[in-house]
Amino acid sequence: MTDPSSQHLARRCQDVAQNARIAEAWVNDDKNADLVARERESLTRMLRKGALRAERLAKAAQRPMCVGVFGPSQAGKSYLVEVLARPAEGPLKARFDGLDPVDFLSEINPIGEKESTGLVTRFTIRRPAVPTPPGFPVRLRLLTEMDVVKILANSYFFDGDQTKESVPDPGRLSSALSALARRAPVPSGLTEDDVLDLEEYCQKHFGGARLLDALGRFWEDARRLVPQLDLAGRAELFSMLWGGHAPFTRIYTALADAIVKLGRPDEAFAPIAALIPRTGSILDVATLAGLADEGGDAVDLRSASGAQVRLPRARAAALTAELQIEMNERPRPFFDDTDLLDFPGARSRQKVHLEVFFEEKEDALKETFLRGKIAYLFDRYVAEQELTSMLLCIRPSVMEVVTLPDLVNDWIGSTHGRTPEARRGGPTLLFLVLTWFDTHFVDKAGDTGTEPGLRFRNRIEASLLSYFGKAHSWPRRWTPDAPFRNTFWFRNPNYPAEAIIRYEDRREVAFLDEKTERIAALREGFIGLPEAAEHFASPARAFDEALKLNDGGVGYIVENLVPICHPQLKLNQISGRLDEVARDLHDLLRRFYQDTDIAQRLEAKRIAADHLFDCLDVTLDRGTFGSLLRTLVIDPIDLADFLFNSLQGAGRIAAAATGGASDDVVKSVPARPRPGTRPAPAPGTPRPPSGPRGEDERELRLANAAISRWMVQLRRVPENDAFLEMTGLDAEAAKTIVNELMSLAQRSALNKRIAEDLRTLLAFDKIEQSSDKVAVIAATLINDLVGDFGLSRQPSSERPVVVTHDGEREAFAAPPVVFDASGLTETPRNFAETYAVDWQHGFYKVLEDNAKDVAGITIDLEQNAKLKDVLDVLRPAPQA
Repeated sequence: MTDPSSQHLARRCQDVAQNARIAEAWVNDDKNADLVARERESLTRMLRKGALRAERLAKAAQRPMCVGVFGPSQAGKSYLVEVLARPAEGPLKARFDGLDPVDFLSEINPIGEKESTGLVTRFTIRRPAVPTPPGFPVRLRLLTEMDVVKILANSYFFDGDQTKESVPDPGRLSSALSALARRAPVPSGLTEDDVLDLEEYCQKHFGGARLLDALGRFWEDARRLVPQLDLAGRAELFSMLWGGHAPFTRIYTALADAIVKLGRPDEAFAPIAALIPRTGSILDVATLAGLADEGGDAVDLRSASGAQVRLPRARAAALTAELQIEMNERPRPFFDDTDLLDFPGARSRQKVHLEVFFEEKEDALKETFLRGKIAYLFDRYVAEQELTSMLLCIRPSVMEVVTLPDLVNDWIGSTHGRTPEARRGGPTLLFLVLTWFDTHFVDKAGDTGTEPGLRFRNRIEASLLSYFGKAHSWPRRWTPDAPFRNTFWFRNPNYPAEAIIRYEDRREVAFLDEKTERIAALREGFIGLPEAAEHFASPARAFDEALKLNDGGVGYIVENLVPICHPQLKLNQISGRLDEVARDLHDLLRRFYQDTDIAQRLEAKRIAADHLFDCLDVTLDRGTFGSLLRTLVIDPIDLADFLFNSLQGAGRIAAAATGGASDDVVKSVPARPRPGTRPAPAPGTPRPPSGPRGEDERELRLANAAISRWMVQLRRVPENDAFLEMTGLDAEAAKTIVNELMSLAQRSALNKRIAEDLRTLLAFDKIEQSSDKVAVIAATLINDLVGDFGLSRQPSSERPVVVTHDGEREAFAAPPVVFDASGLTETPRNFAETYAVDWQHGFYKVLEDNAKDVAGITIDLEQNAKLKDVLDVLRPAPQA
């Protein structure tokens, strides 16, 4: 794209990315070690993630707007794509450099009515500035090496029965990583950022799986090793993500080798023989059948630099992410600004014993790779902000693709906003297309006497409210005051609806006279449904347009599609996502800027607390406060595995953490007294004694490593959309909790208290044999901090006072010692509610004390000014 506005937005994205990198350097500068302390690792991860997201957005800003057609396999997408891309007169023809236009449907599109492709097809009228190389007119986008790794991991976790898979023993895992570290270094072409991106993908999509939990510190070692491992070493390392299954490792090695030989290009070119004849075309999913074979018919791929490889057709098809079809004629005006993406149909995932499956099924590799690739391609296009608008096709049958609702919800969050409030006021870019509309006019034996609208109510329930609305709220709450209302009926006129329509030469000419009355009754039944009024913008018109002869509703869909096919919409989407990235980075860093105006800091903190407590009211009403606390604490077993792996590698603990955290209204709710209704608490608590000296002490290094692990876990909480939706929190409220807990850990010298308890243990036990005990000690102190902020150990004067209708009490006060039942009341005390109220009051005190605490901090004016420069670039724009 050469549009000035897109170039300006791309530069904005690069500015954010550059400042995230500058901030990373600032965090890792030894001059700021005391300030960032044990947050260094988690901060570095978050800053790198922010930079990667901004860089990805910069690329997206320079690519055209796209409308994608997506849905389960066999949902009726093919005809919709065909009619959108076909010119008004004549067939859809594809243009290739040096060749006459080719009829796409008769010469390229795979034969048959089965699900036919395993890649994305882009229909465009845009002619690239650089022509294809002579003899290689087919333009392809390729998978990257890390894409291949993600696909195989996706296949392993979603198609493999995890109950049949073994997890690596920590000792063997550590030995394998140590052996890889001893290999002679060879530049791989991959970076630490590539591994971080892979880790985030795995944690997002497979988080909680036994294998990921067992990998422990695999990711830290992988970030260090991958940039200097040869292909064989990378295959050995990455194979840990798919259980070491040899067929996966072999196909990874073959595809990665081809990618490296081509020079790791985003784009490659193929001869027309890759597509024609269409039997054996790389577009045909059947071509993947020979994926495990080394031989067979081959096809050449060439990069723009001139590098060329010859691959078996199955592997060339596997390596292709996207086929670009340049249309010979513009079929519709909206193609001036918009490309059409045809996604392969989403497939149900099978849970098989992979070892047995590979042994017994000839095409096992094809089946598993294909399912993983189809699922991953959608993930990739969403992550790259490639899919601006979506036509989601759903057929009237039992929905077997259980992962589809999560895929769609993720896309909605990326393009429209993750909450009803965020979606308010914006255009709706999701079109829910209910296909096979004509099947509802076939009366079955049990339909006699039933309400005419019942079949349509059942369809709306099955295809929208139950399927998508069971786990996600958007069908019923698209915005705070309205449900999702962008639903359309659609049918394919190429499939005869002979129950209601008369045909001549395969064209629809009229409705059957004897069916007009029945059609009218069904129409009245549908438009009278409350569900139709809630989820269709115009129920009557949607019904009538889908019955339009030789149209099937496509004209109505296009009419509604045209207004949103404007490149500014994509730029607005990207700008909104960029603002989110910048705001997240700003929130991450602003605590470390030393502003001596304590009153201003207090006011900002109290506003954040008030918003948090609004959210916690919802959490408590939903009964998910316990789930929130469980997410904030650390599991001793997970921590033990982490520390064991750390202890196996010399010096790994020291690399894991280097030092504590930074220093960093109120409504009265009768049922739950809000903190802050009394005068502000006393100034922040003094720091505990500094404890034993020597940052190189083993106990302190272990404590720092444990806290660092906990902080990495905390940083993921605001990014867990499913958790936030379950608890009623939003990302801002979650970040407030996380930031204040981290600040408290620093201010209370949590690492030194853990180290002190470890000294008693390690005076008698060997450290290498004590990871379980170390983990229990560290987790206990960390989790106590989450549970009551250390207030139960403080004198009464240091605890907040809770004001209730029954009077005043101290938060976290120990229950009185009683010797009889005289204190029992008829109504049991609600201990859970009492604890939750105490926790909120304790948190409010922590928040205020964190804001006031500047003790022991020496401000480096130069470093403080550098941070201010970064914050000025990242500062969020004022809310309208």
